[in-house]
Amino acid sequence: MSLTFALATGVGKTRLMGAFIAYLYTQHSIKNFFVVAPNSTIYEKLKKDLSDFNSPKYVFRGLGCFAVPPQIITDDDYKDKNLRLFESDIHIFVYNIDKFNKEGAESDANTRLLLDVESADNSVEIVIHVNMLKEGWDVNNLYTIVPLRTAASKILREQMVGRGLRLPYGERTGDRDVDAVMLTAHDKFADILAEAQRGDSIFKAGNVIKAEEIQPEQVTYTQLTIEPEPDKTLETAYQQTGITKTEATDELLKKAAELISHEVAKHIQKTPTHTVTPAQAQQIAGSVKAQVTEDRDLGEVFKENEMPLEAWLLYQTEETHRAAQAKFIPIPRIKVTDAGVEEYVFVDFDLDMADFTHVPIKNELLIQNLEDMQDRQRIKGDAIDFEGYNPKKVILEQLRTKPEIDYEKCSALLFKLITQLCDHYTAQYGDNGMRNIIMMYKRDIGNKIYKQMMQHFYCENGFLQEEVIGTRDYNLQQSYSYKQRAGLYESYTEDIRSVLFDGIKKGVFSTAKFDSHPELLLARVLEGDGDVQNWLRPAPREFNITYNHGHTYEPDFVVETEDTIYLVEVKGEDKLNDPDVIAKKKRGVQYCEVASRWGKANGYKAWQYLFIPSMQVRANSSFMQLAKQFHTL
Repeated sequence: MSLTFALATGVGKTRLMGAFIAYLYTQHSIKNFFVVAPNSTIYEKLKKDLSDFNSPKYVFRGLGCFAVPPQIITDDDYKDKNLRLFESDIHIFVYNIDKFNKEGAESDANTRLLLDVESADNSVEIVIHVNMLKEGWDVNNLYTIVPLRTAASKILREQMVGRGLRLPYGERTGDRDVDAVMLTAHDKFADILAEAQRGDSIFKAGNVIKAEEIQPEQVTYTQLTIEPEPDKTLETAYQQTGITKTEATDELLKKAAELISHEVAKHIQKTPTHTVTPAQAQQIAGSVKAQVTEDRDLGEVFKENEMPLEAWLLYQTEETHRAAQAKFIPIPRIKVTDAGVEEYVFVDFDLDMADFTHVPIKNELLIQNLEDMQDRQRIKGDAIDFEGYNPKKVILEQLRTKPEIDYEKCSALLFKLITQLCDHYTAQYGDNGMRNIIMMYKRDIGNKIYKQMMQHFYCENGFLQEEVIGTRDYNLQQSYSYKQRAGLYESYTEDIRSVLFDGIKKGVFSTAKFDSHPELLLARVLEGDGDVQNWLRPAPREFNITYNHGHTYEPDFVVETEDTIYLVEVKGEDKLNDPDVIAKKKRGVQYCEVASRWGKANGYKAWQYLFIPSMQVRANSSFMQLAKQFHTL
């Protein structure tokens, strides 16, 4: 069993751990416990909280089963620790994984000062640390928090604020300065205010434990879609065997054909050669005979016509094998013979100024009560002079840290974009206002320019050479985990990525999963389109297409028609200009070009790449219409 507790900071996670230790000891006689601390601060805290029964934070206080304190073994003394016979039989091993990569800043002396900061003889009043206000530092007399890093996640912001929410005396005193914590913030100030007003905010939450019911996922493997047409199968069987047609023989032949399809599909997916030899066909026919004759009624019918039916079983196995081989879509295997030299290229463009809405920072302090939004005051300071530095150079230094930007190759574009940015803010706030904004928001400004540059960026292999070294004449079986199973045309209640869709007839496999509703819509279009012979949701290792520093490209669909095989990508409109998507598109086009040239010379179908915006896939779409509209040359 595995349990995870998501608790607000300061509600007693260590005490909860102690309660579980007591429960496991008293109810299940478990006597040895292993506790791993992620850093030195929590490690020192845990040692004291678990062993010092004189400390007010001792976790086993008041528990009769721990009248004799447990024996604590740490990674400092485990080699020399003597476990005394007449003391507690409970052993708690406390280890610190962070000791392997601890910095000089995390020295034992500093850790002791941090842990003892509440002591009257500790002279430390100000603590500056990158991660210390995240977790594991339990200090009650903390009155001001100054976050110097950008707290991008909601949980991290809650953890930082939570360090100061502990009451110094364990309860409210009525003194505003003692009961409140002052929090200074910059770019995330508005987010913290908004979070404080929501119902699920840590500022309003009580000690509530919510248990989530976890629905276990099921696992299945894809099966080949090689269901024979019943009427045609029966007609051929009667012609082959010459036996009299009855309801009993119909049932026998249908059951045998179904078992043969299952056995051939299983065999062709599991064997290394992905084929059925004559000897293996005899084995499959014998296995089906044994399964059919286990049924008393069917067994009697079989024995009456044993010789012709045995011959038909072998014939049907061979026919089913041929149908299975025809069902596969052959995938050309590409070999990169010369990776060449990668080059980063930026296309010339103008900055979109809609992203740049910064305003000059005033030298004043806003004090806002998070419980009472009307309780606020401002403390004004002197004006700040931002003369004496080069704002363009400041932005350039931010951009030069990005690995894709080569200053020598794109200096003209960089100078143009930085000038546009400076002119934009100068026009609105004057020269000093522009300098103010760039100095105060230089990192955010640099990231916004970089983000726009990456929308006009691609990676080229100057001398990339590829060749086809053959085809894989089978498609890879996949393992799918799912919470809900539904027919391809049925509605579903779970997140679509947790749903397994079955009942597929035209696909290589009878089941598939999808990442979005437009992908599901396209699958429905493919199933009902007369021009589509076959389609596939390829496995992750189906293609050996790489792009952008060796990333693997996994296409959404492979679709086969009479004369063409299509590599199909379905993408949301918001991602059409994403650099990663553009890089995939270029590699997909290149793959299809190489595969088509090889196919033309070796008697295989041509390949074509389709890049379809998701909103263009509709229930009434036809595949060939989409192919004509979105084929990529």
